[in-house]
Amino acid sequence: MSSGKGMEGSQHREVVLEIEHIQVVRKRAKTQLAICRECKSTTDFITLPRAAELFSTSTSDLFEFTQSYGCHFRVENGQDILLCLTDLLTAMSKRMRTGTVKLLGEKL
Repeated sequence: MSSGKGMEGSQHREVVLEIEHIQVVRKRAKTQLAICRECKSTTDFITLPRAAELFSTSTSDLFEFTQSYGCHFRVENGQDILLCLTDLLTAMSKRMRTGTVKLLGEKL
């Protein structure tokens, strides 16, 4: 486009659009009801491997997330880590509201 008299003195700006897509994904996972000491109520607990599968991520990445957000968990049989699903979803929701979320399992 050539610059004519009408364009003299005009300023140019760059506009960046960010479009958010919502995708509904339905997955099922078995949980067990137990008392969460931190929530002080009976809630669903899910094993770390099942939760990682549910959110399409690795167990190590999910464990790191739960530790950095202080998610409630319990250990059974001296080795099985069970996550409080209510607290895990709350932590994920908080992170999404900050606008810095990269969905678990999402590739850049």
